[in-house]
Amino acid sequence: MTSIRARLTASYVVALTATLVVFAAIVWSATQAEATRTLQRQAGTIAELAARVVQQRPDDRSVVITTDSLVGRQLVVGVRRLLDALPGYVVITDSTRVLYASPSVTRLHVDDRSRLVAVAFRRTPEAPAAVVLMDSTANVQLFARFATPSEVNPVVRVVAGESVVGTAFRDSSLRVPILILLPLILLLSSAVSYLLAGHALMPVGRLINDLEAIQDGRSLHRRLPVESDENEIDRLSHTLNAMMSRLETSFAALRRFTADASHELKTPLTVLRADIERAMQSPNVAEDQLPALEEALAETARMADLVESLLTLARADEGRFDLYREDVALEPIVREVLETAVILGEESGVRVALETADAVHVEGDPVRLRQLFLNLVTNAVKYTPRDGQVTIALEHRGDHVAFVVQDTGVGIAAADLPYIFDRFWRADRVRSRTGERGGAGLGLAIAQWIAHAHGGFISVGSRLGRGSTFTVQLPLRAAPGHSAEGAQTAQANPHGRLSET
Repeated sequence: MTSIRARLTASYVVALTATLVVFAAIVWSATQAEATRTLQRQAGTIAELAARVVQQRPDDRSVVITTDSLVGRQLVVGVRRLLDALPGYVVITDSTRVLYASPSVTRLHVDDRSRLVAVAFRRTPEAPAAVVLMDSTANVQLFARFATPSEVNPVVRVVAGESVVGTAFRDSSLRVPILILLPLILLLSSAVSYLLAGHALMPVGRLINDLEAIQDGRSLHRRLPVESDENEIDRLSHTLNAMMSRLETSFAALRRFTADASHELKTPLTVLRADIERAMQSPNVAEDQLPALEEALAETARMADLVESLLTLARADEGRFDLYREDVALEPIVREVLETAVILGEESGVRVALETADAVHVEGDPVRLRQLFLNLVTNAVKYTPRDGQVTIALEHRGDHVAFVVQDTGVGIAAADLPYIFDRFWRADRVRSRTGERGGAGLGLAIAQWIAHAHGGFISVGSRLGRGSTFTVQLPLRAAPGHSAEGAQTAQANPHGRLSET
């Protein structure tokens, strides 16, 4: 998608190009009109001089016309010599024939000469000017002067012409500025407009950066800077701030409700679980009642786990969940998780193996880290079919440590990957190995929070029907400065698999 800056620049360049083209056309048209008027004035001046030469006589008895037996009527030699000194094309006619044609006319090609003479005869006092289109030379601008014929001077019209050479576009002085200067103006204007558009959109860029920094639900307390309400950007910032205030209020109410409801449910669920256990241990309980009590106990335990998960996430969202950070050796934790996973795998017919266990240390909460690792391993075992395999690895990778869980399970569809860390999101039931009742879909949400809280992130690679690989990367104790970068990477790669607790 093209940026607004590029579109503004393109729009400006198109508008400027159209304006310059129209301006150049107007200037060229005006120049051509002025050149035509100048040629007409020059031709008119020459025609006026020729008319005066013809009309000047020593006395009224002098004639300017002589008759030749071969040529016919023509101007006398003295008058012709004076007319030959005039520039341009000169044609003098009576009512029916040419009395004089200047040397420039006689040197023309026969067709051009005939065309020029024919146009000269068609001149009238109402239309004295015309342009003759020539083949062998440049076109000629004609202008005619008319006289009243008499017995001694039968001249009817005196027509003078000037070549239009030099007035064409290729010969015009405007050709250089139009063909060279206008593209340069467009190029410079494009660069300037691009810079100006970028400067004008700098507040938009800052606004985008600020919004990206507060796009998650935990940063809604932040606000966009508003200098005044005089421009559109500040008005937009003011509107977004009002919207974020409403969202912050809604999120806070939702979190408070979740936390309060979870807290209030813990006690009655604990009491209910204890009562069911006492009822099952009572000697007076009937055998046919035990299955129902076991089912109630399982559902109560599941409900208690759900409430505990909700309370954990609610406290984490409000920033009220403190991690007890200390120097943690991950290898013992991984081996404890392996023992639990092996027991789960034996019940499900899944082999669980530890591939690598490097001796690495991180700074964090050992209880939460164990919860993170156990959740991923439990998911891998749960979604791996019988006779499948789950492989665990703890590796030292530069300034990070990677906990990798790889399985040969059913995998995850590509369409499901963007949502697996969402709370209460669960994939289709077909992903379940046996169709047994699963959890509520909060395990991976908690796992992601634990990873982020330790400055790390979770990534996943999966193909449907070929298994999945989850990777948790945490900063080593020697590189605490990488925490922020790891959290940003986790936000940019929120891919994982369904968690059911």
